[in-house]
Amino acid sequence: MDTANMIEEKRLKQGFMLATLVSTVAGTFITSINLYDRLVEQRRQKKLDRGQNKRIKELEQRLNEAEEEKERIIEEGSSPKQSKAGDGDRDDFRHSLQQSGKMVQHEYDRCFANLGPKFAEGDLVSQNQIQGQIILLQGSVIKLLEEAVLTGTLPDINKLYNTTEFAREGSIRALRGQYQRLLESATPAPKSATSQRGRPSLIRKISSTPSLRGSTTSSARGEQRLILPPPPSTPQTRLAHYSGSKHDGRLFCPCAEELQRTRRPLETVLATDSPSPVCVECGAGAGVGDKVDGCRSWQIEKEVVVRSPREDRRRSLRGSDFESNASGYEDVMVRTYLLTRRFVFKCHRESSGYACYLCVRHRDRDTVCRSEEGLVSHVTSKHSIREYLEEEDIKELGRALPSLPYR
Repeated sequence: MDTANMIEEKRLKQGFMLATLVSTVAGTFITSINLYDRLVEQRRQKKLDRGQNKRIKELEQRLNEAEEEKERIIEEGSSPKQSKAGDGDRDDFRHSLQQSGKMVQHEYDRCFANLGPKFAEGDLVSQNQIQGQIILLQGSVIKLLEEAVLTGTLPDINKLYNTTEFAREGSIRALRGQYQRLLESATPAPKSATSQRGRPSLIRKISSTPSLRGSTTSSARGEQRLILPPPPSTPQTRLAHYSGSKHDGRLFCPCAEELQRTRRPLETVLATDSPSPVCVECGAGAGVGDKVDGCRSWQIEKEVVVRSPREDRRRSLRGSDFESNASGYEDVMVRTYLLTRRFVFKCHRESSGYACYLCVRHRDRDTVCRSEEGLVSHVTSKHSIREYLEEEDIKELGRALPSLPYR
């Protein structure tokens, strides 16, 4: 009888696996609130005890005042405006914790009301995604708050806030993805796909850049787009279709799209509980160092031809009669740029490889690269300095001296 009850209980848990995970996410947010309130109360009581003890001796009073002043400068800033800003950050963090659990639970209730127990079970995709958010919360927010309660040191509120916001949005995105998949499985595919194929103006083209062979001069190492099947004409078009049609036409990993839309630090979309940091959504590596399989910063060089003042004077003197074989000079300036880890990471795809974010912003054609080296080579050779300057995650390191002039 006990065995039958255990089997029945296991079957019920599997039937409501997604519901259990959502409840765990909401409970994790509540636990974070309790830990944060406990930390705030602990620090308030510590300050009160410190204020009472400083009346014992004049020397102890001076020491306590110096210590409090030091803590006030570090934690709250040296001016009243900075103090108010610090309090505002803490209020925003607590409000984010308070609302995140409610928003995730509300999204689940809404989807469950429309689809019923089938939605409560979930599939492996949604289960793994929400489990990833639970691991993110427990490994960062809960862990940092527990350590802060033990040590009495306030952690980085901005980092906690960003992690909380990302976990909430990731959980809601997983629920909506599960909801959409169930709707699509219950709805037959439309038969009018051939009519849509005749509208190429609405489709962004995709090109594929092969991997480098390792013989370059420099150090080589968004949004969801609908890609309709092109006619099988040439190997290049078939390759482009293969590169752009995976994951329902998604060009980037959801974490890469999050970095493109916001200014969040790279660390907020990485799972730090593994030996090497990986993407919380698809598991792509984001390690540093030559022996780690993951994105890193790349230094590239760009040559710019600058006409010398001597040739400008010759052109102004000769006017339209200036001949092309005149002895003018041109200087070649070499500019060095750094493709940061954040730029490389926000170009990675959910399955494998990379897609150029600069092409998405400035070109009519998307470029898919199989490797990180291929992405760096493409950005170096196919994009201009003006496009570099408009990208916040590409930094100019400095300008080298001009090379020898040539005639």
